[in-house]
Amino acid sequence: MLGVPPELNAKFKHWSDTIIGGDNNVPGAPQPPESIRAIDELGDYFTAEIEKRRSNPGPDLVSALVAAHDEGEVMSAADLLSFVTLLLVAGNETTTNLIGNGMLALGRHPDQLDALKRDPSMLPRAIEEMLRYDGPVQSTVRFTKEPVQLGGTEIPAGAFAMMIVAAADRDPAQFKNPEKFDITRDPNEHVAFGEGIHFCIGAPLARMEARIAFEAMLERFPQLRLKDPAIKPTYKGSYFLRGLESLPLAID
Repeated sequence: MLGVPPELNAKFKHWSDTIIGGDNNVPGAPQPPESIRAIDELGDYFTAEIEKRRSNPGPDLVSALVAAHDEGEVMSAADLLSFVTLLLVAGNETTTNLIGNGMLALGRHPDQLDALKRDPSMLPRAIEEMLRYDGPVQSTVRFTKEPVQLGGTEIPAGAFAMMIVAAADRDPAQFKNPEKFDITRDPNEHVAFGEGIHFCIGAPLARMEARIAFEAMLERFPQLRLKDPAIKPTYKGSYFLRGLESLPLAID
């Protein structure tokens, strides 16, 4: 979608992983030097690519965004660069984590995995439950534009507030048996993709990618399961995202 040559996949993965690794700092603390360096290198790459697309546009998303900037002044130059960078990092990390966290949940609930194998048409609903139960985005940040009263606490204007999305998706006032992983859950009005004007622009793509990945896994590896049901997984460090370092599986 971004028109990145396949031979640069490893470099982009390194940039993305390094930038995400910077989230392990306490929110508001300075970014580690390696994260700043990755952000600068990624920015330099896309700055050059934006100029290339300006003179030689292609069928990719970057070309469409450049046209929106140049023809309609819909986005500033800084917004354009930030948006493209966000698409790369957010699109890579979050969908990866959705697939990993979702497979772990299925592996820990073999009855749900067996039900999905018997009826693959349940997969779209199962993906929504993966998003709710152990979503790839655990929290996000908002800045108050004016004083706000929330739950009896006043938040002053201009405050840095962390919104814990994972807590909202386990809210017993919203979900029956919120700690239960249930791929038949309906309705399932989670906020894993945000809400309102902050709703994730990549939500349809993430859902499609997850469906393709799980369909392929279930079809090719009908005996797919956790290699060790008692596994205590290691997670990548991040205040905002939740993703596994690895997930050993067995296929026979």
